[in-house]
Amino acid sequence: MKNVKGFDIQFDFSGFKKIADLICFEGPLLSHYVSSKGDDYLFYWVDRDESDNRWMVLRVNLASLQKYMAGDVSLLELVGSPNDGYLYLVDIDNNISYHNVKLVQPADLPEDYLPAADSFYAFEPIPAEDADELMTYELTIPYKERSRFEDFLQKIGFPVSALKKVVSRAAVF
Repeated sequence: MKNVKGFDIQFDFSGFKKIADLICFEGPLLSHYVSSKGDDYLFYWVDRDESDNRWMVLRVNLASLQKYMAGDVSLLELVGSPNDGYLYLVDIDNNISYHNVKLVQPADLPEDYLPAADSFYAFEPIPAEDADELMTYELTIPYKERSRFEDFLQKIGFPVSALKKVVSRAAVF
């Protein structure tokens, strides 16, 4: 695997839960995860050797993730301007052990680790088997119809308080 300039760090990925594989070809190439704190992360496969697969990991906000999945921004744009100003490279072995975690600036990535300029999303996500409760659905309700929609939810027995909790994570454009 390529030697990449960055800072060796300790980072605990154990609380991450896979939501979906966004791109697959003989295995996942891009996957969406959520941390135990509720932050969204993309894992992008970039390299391998005889024992490990290397993944680029970047934290994304929900609005950026939605724009990517709608085809409005490319994966290259997300990688080039990550939320935190940096991203992670992590090697994962066959036992799903995470090691060699590096904090990396996008400018220090090897050229062949970067997605193509036209890396716009054009696939269907494959939900993780155990991520049913974490799936995200998009619903647009005109503001003036909000109370009518809440009444409808109450009639069918949906807990409106749960919806308000979910809406706190919603992206606003």
